[in-house]
Amino acid sequence: MKRILTFSFLLFTFFTSQAYNKDSVVYYQLPDSVKAVSFLAEISVGAITTKKEVFAGIKTDVVKLSLESDKKEKEIVFEFPSSATVMANGLAVKVEKGELSWNYNWMENENYKLLIATASDSAGNFALYSGYIFLPKEKKWKLVGTCKISGQWNTLKQPATFHSQIKNNSLRLNINEAWCQRNNGSWKNLLEKNLSFPVVNLYSHIDSLEQLEIDKKNITAANTEVKSIQGIYYTMLKEGNGRHVSVNDTVTIYYKGYLLKDGSVFDETKDKPAVFPLKRLIMGWQIGVPLCKVGGKIKIIMPSSLGYSIRTRAAKIPPNSVLVFEIEVVDTKSPQ
Repeated sequence: MKRILTFSFLLFTFFTSQAYNKDSVVYYQLPDSVKAVSFLAEISVGAITTKKEVFAGIKTDVVKLSLESDKKEKEIVFEFPSSATVMANGLAVKVEKGELSWNYNWMENENYKLLIATASDSAGNFALYSGYIFLPKEKKWKLVGTCKISGQWNTLKQPATFHSQIKNNSLRLNINEAWCQRNNGSWKNLLEKNLSFPVVNLYSHIDSLEQLEIDKKNITAANTEVKSIQGIYYTMLKEGNGRHVSVNDTVTIYYKGYLLKDGSVFDETKDKPAVFPLKRLIMGWQIGVPLCKVGGKIKIIMPSSLGYSIRTRAAKIPPNSVLVFEIEVVDTKSPQ
């Protein structure tokens, strides 16, 4: 009898707690023609009048990014499957299995932009998912973190906003903006509002200066015989005998790019050289390639700030990656 009563009490407690704290979710429909790689929403949370845990944020079919609060602290939480691998995290972010959290005293009735971005690799059958928050006082983005999920290589699915609902104590959530970014870079408005397209600059982020110092230490520890100029580190592997490259040139090159952290190659030319207008490439290339003459070969190591910073640029390049390129200049042409 005692066991039956205990079991009945546990069932009652479970169902009561389930009814007491539920998520309220709003899903946004995406046309089949929209191949989304980012989901951005601007939200604000009304006054909190309970000491119980409350949360509000955005999510997709596999990850969540939320503002959370309880009687002890407030934080930003990025959740993902426990089988996922953490590939990057912002400074002072706590890493746990299936979760990254950052203690941040976010304010009630303040507007916060939350961003989930993804980049997939169909050949490797995996995708990166990153969570970011825009800090209105600092006017800069913060990377919460990035995870790698195997078996996921499609575009972003089931974008939604959500918040907790507590019995007799409704949490007010305002959704000011909701956008999905297509893989061509354009944005689709998910609300029936006349809004300006969002501008997301992830290069100048809240951790930029500290991250640069970390990158410098990692570069100098791994490479002792390198020169530096304007923030990049380089070694001239072969002196060329042609003219110097200009930053305004269109260059014909062979190259290989890999991560300093583990040497994994993320891109390279094969049998044919590539042709690029140098001005359209990342800043590390614009600084480093003009050091080379036609016929020359250079190795460039660039901190993340001169590469892709905290952007989720490609599945093989996590945010905050120090990049290494070996570049051979075949030809260069001045603009007409």
